Amino acid sequence: MLKVTYKVPALFSLKKFNDSHLLARSYEYPMLTTIRGAILSSMIERKGKVYAEKMFRNIKNAQIFIQYPKEYMINQCKIKRMSNKGYEYNYSEDTIRDWEGKYTVGIREYVLTDKIVFYIDKSIDDIIELLVNIDRIGDSESLVILENIEEVDAMENILIEWNESLGSDMDVYELYDWETKLNKKGDKDNGMNFNDVYIYSSKKSPKYKKRMCYVKDKIAVGDFPGDMCQL
Repeated sequence: MLKVTYKVPALFSLKKFNDSHLLARSYEYPMLTTIRGAILSSMIERKGKVYAEKMFRNIKNAQIFIQYPKEYMINQCKIKRMSNKGYEYNYSEDTIRDWEGKYTVGIREYVLTDKIVFYIDKSIDDIIELLVNIDRIGDSESLVILENIEEVDAMENILIEWNESLGSDMDVYELYDWETKLNKKGDKDNGMNFNDVYIYSSKKSPKYKKRMCYVKDKIAVGDFPGDMCQL
């Protein structure tokens, strides 16, 4: 298992799934969707769209575990954002004078954290090359700089799926991943596919699966049962 560490040189923001773009809290850690998306984007840049589409299943099925940050701070900023009606507006050079009225003031949370850390297996070809090429995790404002990639035999402070048998006396956290929805034969996936997530696809229709997780202090890589590895 590879431990991947990125420095975060600026404030990080990743809008919570159900929040409005005009009043948005931020997760203090990246989603599995954003890590997979960053790897897919890197692969398209390095290898091309055709190759990335062929290798999409490898990215989707790779084992990835997010490390919950030990230290972070959250603040709120008033920022200029497109209004709700602005999303329906037909923008062109002829209407440029009217654009200003389509914007308003929104409130967005930003996270101050030193690093983003996650663990990933080596099932994706040339994974180190792809990780080196990543410069954003999340939106275009969430810049990252690769600090280190190392092979480890244990993972620390990671988000693991919670279930009722563990009890309710613990903090739980949302974690979204690309949805897998196999048919009865198991030979067709009606969940997230390449054209559902590719930004230029006319069929773009993201499909996500929400998991509730808790923080596991430390666990050896070889100690995972199969179901926990599906996070």
